[in-house]
Amino acid sequence: MLKSSRFDFLKVKETSIHKFNEIRFTYNVMKYITGHALTTEEAIQRYLRYTDDPIFGNYFVIDNTNQKVIGLVKFVEEPKGVIEVGYSVFEEYWGKGYATEMAETMIDYALANLNPDKIIGYVDARNPASMKVLRKMGLIKESQEIERNGNTVYLFTKMIKQ
Repeated sequence: MLKSSRFDFLKVKETSIHKFNEIRFTYNVMKYITGHALTTEEAIQRYLRYTDDPIFGNYFVIDNTNQKVIGLVKFVEEPKGVIEVGYSVFEEYWGKGYATEMAETMIDYALANLNPDKIIGYVDARNPASMKVLRKMGLIKESQEIERNGNTVYLFTKMIKQ
């Protein structure tokens, strides 16, 4: 299991979907990801992707002091050698440095264990806090804007191999 100083990372799979009952995917959290709030069923469908892969997929981020789910991270490889890191922190936990610790844990794991060519992350243009997180991790904003889920997003990259 992945861990950081404050969090345990539990892979989202069929045996862990009960955790979705503990959390709410509100508009304020999801507007930068899907553009709308999610019901529990919608969240399960969205986050159960990649369940067959032993490493890549979505992870619940659990506070190791109280076992509460404080967010989710996405960790995928598409295409080979390109690792995408995504994260969401539930609203009541904003402003505590959690997103930075979540992203740092996933990126450090990728660098130590997966030998990536490049690390990437997509950020909604209206989300400067998330852009700041990726910049702290050494990712650089590409100049091109991309359309995703009806929103403008930026691609951030960190080349590992030239």
